[in-house]
Amino acid sequence: MALFSDRVTIIAEVGSNHDGDLARAAAHIDAAAACGADIVKFQSFLADEMVAPGSEHYDMLSQLQMPEAWYPELMAHCASRGVKFLSTATNFTSLGWMEAHGAVGYKVASGNITHRPLIDRLIAIGKPVIVSTGLATLEEIVALARHLRAGGLSDIAFLHCVSKYPTPPEAMRLKNISVLRNILDCRIGFSDHSEGAHLAVAAVALGARVVEKHFSLDKSGLSPDHDVSMPPDDFARMCAAIRETEQGLFADFTPDRDGIRQMRRSLHFSRDLRAGDTVAEADIKVTRPEDGLLPAALDSVLGRRLARDVSADDPVRGDAFGDAA
Repeated sequence: MALFSDRVTIIAEVGSNHDGDLARAAAHIDAAAACGADIVKFQSFLADEMVAPGSEHYDMLSQLQMPEAWYPELMAHCASRGVKFLSTATNFTSLGWMEAHGAVGYKVASGNITHRPLIDRLIAIGKPVIVSTGLATLEEIVALARHLRAGGLSDIAFLHCVSKYPTPPEAMRLKNISVLRNILDCRIGFSDHSEGAHLAVAAVALGARVVEKHFSLDKSGLSPDHDVSMPPDDFARMCAAIRETEQGLFADFTPDRDGIRQMRRSLHFSRDLRAGDTVAEADIKVTRPEDGLLPAALDSVLGRRLARDVSADDPVRGDAFGDAA
């Protein structure tokens, strides 16, 4: 199963919003799929490999880490709902679990962009990789892209993001999406930590092909991500807005022929005239629809004699003067 498709890939970032409850994790998958997400993403960390046991966050992380038994359950549940499972690879242990149970790709968090041993393991695995860039310099981003390419990985995406929760609009730097598109030969996306959906939609208009947004069933719970997560109703509206924006981005200068005829103007006779009459300026009006000569032809018909009778509102055409069709 491919991680990406031809359309914008929308990732519902559940992260640790399951609060250590497998049923709650499954409920997030159900809701994200119903909203229109393509991928439901979790975070694969182990407290012992994240912080020291004496850390103030150790107990919380211990409650939020996902045991190995969850992975086949969550992957199967995603498949049953028509979405793909994704998680952040942060350590070799949980990465091994995901490989054992058939993960289709991996996420590299901004904080691990310099974790070369982990990245080299992902290169050896050879599956699609998505990289967040919020804690990386441009030089580090370019170097990592080259390293992934040199290792044989071609199915990769780099997500512009700002590691502030939430990110205010003035700090978002959305034009970095265009910069990355010009520099990197791969998918460019947006990991959105802002409030609301409008900046995610703007990112798609700028060329983002992947959009990741934190997602939660509600704002309560143990996980610190709840506060910066989007609830289902808003997430569904964001998905719909992204799809509409995506549909509107095609470049096509084919004109609306029906609209042209109905809305543009052409020359029409303003009164009844007889064959042999000479056409004066008062005999012509410029009005809808565009079914006669264009207004630019006005000077070429003034002073000419009619070859046949015409009625008021008839379009002015060459055959009225005996011109060949």
